[in-house]
Amino acid sequence: MSEPLIENAAKRLKILVIEDDTLTRTSLCRILGNLNYETHGACNGFEGLKLFRQIHPDLVVTDLLMPDKEGLSTITEMRTISPGTPIIAMSSGGPQKDMGFLDLAATFGASRTLVKPFTPRQILELMQDIQKEGA
Repeated sequence: MSEPLIENAAKRLKILVIEDDTLTRTSLCRILGNLNYETHGACNGFEGLKLFRQIHPDLVVTDLLMPDKEGLSTITEMRTISPGTPIIAMSSGGPQKDMGFLDLAATFGASRTLVKPFTPRQILELMQDIQKEGA
């Protein structure tokens, strides 16, 4: 890991992880928490938007294909509430492995996209890129 990422993690950035798969959500929160990020998890877009309004995260990582409220409409609402908050959209493409959702996510306002499954290093590199842009 590079120095800037560790340095920024020490600032206790708040990260909201919106993911309907419990194992993925808790694993990602644990990985980021171990790097001293403050993490909050939500299981769908409704819960994610509620937390988004409450905690005002520095970064959002959201799945796109979720029950109840999917990621594209969640991203759209977040952009209305806080246009500058970085958002990483992730997807495995669902049963059809359709990665077009990731292209749509960028159109809807995602700062970056990520194909699942991914490694911790891949998401940390995306976060670092976003942090460099904001510097």
